[in-house]
Amino acid sequence: MKIGLAICALLLTISICAQKISGTVKNENKEVISYCSISFGNENISTITDNNGNYSLEIPQSANKNDEIIFESNGYESKNLSINEITQNSNIILNKRVYAIQEINVSGKKTKRETIGAEKRPMLTFSKMFDKNKPTVEQGQIFDIYNWTKLNSYNFYIIPSSRFKEITLKLNIYSVKDGLPYQSLLNENIIYKTGTTGWQNIDLQQYRLIYTDSDKLAITLQLVDYIQDDTIDFVFGISAKKTLSNNLLYRYQSQGKWEASKGSFISNININYNKDQREKISTAKNQNEAVSKNTE
Repeated sequence: MKIGLAICALLLTISICAQKISGTVKNENKEVISYCSISFGNENISTITDNNGNYSLEIPQSANKNDEIIFESNGYESKNLSINEITQNSNIILNKRVYAIQEINVSGKKTKRETIGAEKRPMLTFSKMFDKNKPTVEQGQIFDIYNWTKLNSYNFYIIPSSRFKEITLKLNIYSVKDGLPYQSLLNENIIYKTGTTGWQNIDLQQYRLIYTDSDKLAITLQLVDYIQDDTIDFVFGISAKKTLSNNLLYRYQSQGKWEASKGSFISNININYNKDQREKISTAKNQNEAVSKNTE
């Protein structure tokens, strides 16, 4: 009898401690938004929509009804809604973001091709593991680039001891400020699926990712879905190596604080760059800075 009462008390405590909110995220055309990040303020409480735009988020009972939940997805305006608003209507509509189209001109000059980063896996490495139950966790690194750079591909190494039937990854690209990711530079999701370990190649040419007047990019990965092997526990990690620079990036969710530690992924980017364009931008930037100083 006492055991039964204890179980009932435990179940009652669990129901009081958390409130589950479920719904869908779509755009104004009623198209589902897959892999939209959903986070409860700066708490480590977050989730992500599945391939069909569905989500489920547990909110602690201690939360105030006016506390905000944030919905973010590449290519859309983010939306902050109170718990009270979402409780009344958990089906969320995000509006597409309007981007100013920047004309990219390389003045007829031929670009050069280069690979930046690790092209081979060294003997001494360690593993950055991903948790299958935390799809909002991001891990990645910072790359030094040219001031006119076009991304062709992102390549990385999955540890051979990984065990899965298939994984789905989301690639994120950010500008860099004070040594940490700053603003997203994507206007659509980049999704990659694989069933193998070892070197992986994400072809980026279809996205026309050209960056000007910037010397660094932060590139991260999220594990947003997986199919587990029927007979083996799920394991997924990416090889990394120790370095003196704080290049390894981590954050728990889209509103969380970035952390950086020493090391870097065994990964690289294949790019095209235009040296003349870089020098032209750099010269113009220096001239503008000189004018600014003279007018102060």
